[in-house]
Amino acid sequence: MDKRIHWIDAAKGLGIILVVMSHAPMNPELKAFLFAFHMPLFFYLSGAVFKPSNQSPVTFIKKKARGLLLPYFLFSAMTYLTWFLIFRHLSFTPGENVDPLNPFAGIFLSTPENYQLTYNPAIWFLTCLFLVELLFFFYYRVSRGKWIGLFLLTAAGLGYASTFFTFALPWNGFVALSAVVFYGLGFLTKHLWKTFSWKVVIPLSTALFTLMYLIQSVNERIDMRGNILGEPYVFYPAALLGMIAFLLFIQKVQHSKGLLFLGSNSIVILLVHMPILNTVRAAMHYGLGVNLDTANTLPWTLLFTGLTLALTIPFIYFFNKHPWFLGKKQPKEAKAKRTSPRISLHEKAVP
Repeated sequence: MDKRIHWIDAAKGLGIILVVMSHAPMNPELKAFLFAFHMPLFFYLSGAVFKPSNQSPVTFIKKKARGLLLPYFLFSAMTYLTWFLIFRHLSFTPGENVDPLNPFAGIFLSTPENYQLTYNPAIWFLTCLFLVELLFFFYYRVSRGKWIGLFLLTAAGLGYASTFFTFALPWNGFVALSAVVFYGLGFLTKHLWKTFSWKVVIPLSTALFTLMYLIQSVNERIDMRGNILGEPYVFYPAALLGMIAFLLFIQKVQHSKGLLFLGSNSIVILLVHMPILNTVRAAMHYGLGVNLDTANTLPWTLLFTGLTLALTIPFIYFFNKHPWFLGKKQPKEAKAKRTSPRISLHEKAVP
């Protein structure tokens, strides 16, 4: 079993909270603040767990396809059905005006154009990450780990240049060029993080977040899914400042059981939170008469986020018991429990 790294899981935990928040009703300025760094953060964290190996390209591709593409297609199919049968008929979604064939095609194309991902907008991350993983793996294999910095600078330039195109590549191929920059930085800098005192972390993180906000405020709202990056001299510096501020803070809370739980199950939350959030919005709107257009202040945002996260917990436990949905193998311990004879309490306590 792979040894999990606490600060990475904690970062995923707090990061996935921010992802759910960003999809809830929210003040536009706060949304722009979160969008400036929260998706670059997840690509960075994915790169931080990349391990060079001698496995063949075919083996690597199969492994990544099982862990990313299998859950993508399974959950795309399931959430498309819920959208088609239920959510497209709700008044606060654009579903009634969307041709169902567009989202159906989106299952295979995984781009946000023409409402192709309206059935589950957050799921784009998996196909894009698949391309990023392959891009970095093959470059690392061919270059033998040399000139990575030059590779990332080139990818950053090409990624920004792609924003001028009026079309999108399947699986957000253009976005992968920008995303691999953060993935590579995660691989290169993961060993640099250290824990500082609160006297250092609080003022430093606050200053970096403030600087990020000031820089991002002169730019349009970032949306990596739509390959909307604004100006390159704003997007990349703002994203880096936000990630540094965030990860400095994470070092101090990396042992939080709540964050570790959410982080180790972040993929489940990513896959199911949008349909759950729409259910919460429907309950608020139709059941309690809440006007969703005005319920975007911070207390409302926190309420929608908290309810959505709470409702993901049963799904987390279900998919942990049936990990094949997530492209994972059944743990050996679980298999042994089903097949082995009854053992004593002493034997159960032995790891």
